[in-house]
Amino acid sequence: MKSFAVLGLGRFGKTILSSLYEMGHEVLGVDEDERLVQEYSNHATQTIQANITNDDFLRSIEIQNFDAVVVAVGNNMPVSIMATVILKELGAKYIIVKAQEDLQEKILYKVGADKVILPERDIGIKVARNLADDNKFDMIEISPDHSIISISPPESWQERTLGELAIRAKYGVNIIAVKDTDSANEIPAANTTVHKESILTIMGANANLRRLASIK
Repeated sequence: MKSFAVLGLGRFGKTILSSLYEMGHEVLGVDEDERLVQEYSNHATQTIQANITNDDFLRSIEIQNFDAVVVAVGNNMPVSIMATVILKELGAKYIIVKAQEDLQEKILYKVGADKVILPERDIGIKVARNLADDNKFDMIEISPDHSIISISPPESWQERTLGELAIRAKYGVNIIAVKDTDSANEIPAANTTVHKESILTIMGANANLRRLASIK
């Protein structure tokens, strides 16, 4: 079991938060919005209302002891930069930051981010490579040994529900989104059906994700 801190509980942050927690890791969620903190209190080990750029707060939770910290406020560049700088100064082990464009990515790397994720761009690239390379896939790191991938479903998964497939129980990974031609389902329910044309976004330990490549 590892420990993670997710700073910012918007769409991206809450998906990372709940997925890591469901995998059995210790996860702390932090946001200034009390409504979000309360809403996701059951999807994390602990949630706290706080300013993520407050160095006294980050020091008080011993941020340097977490295996990885995710800064998930890509729509607020000044906050992302400030949080990244403070985390670096406080000795955070591994800092992942969400960005919205290439320029932000460059800046965040310069101020100390270990990994910058542009979700729409990165997932799009992975999907394109999967389609072109017959389901071979690349990984988007969220920590040194946990990643997110997007794949087309193996034939044995097609036209079955997520509940029937029991993917988390069998492979130790979480499906965090199912995208079809005309819709996208984030944190999908057990009755979600996987179709031939679906794209599955999956999160888990790298070793478990690699096992998926051999499924027919």
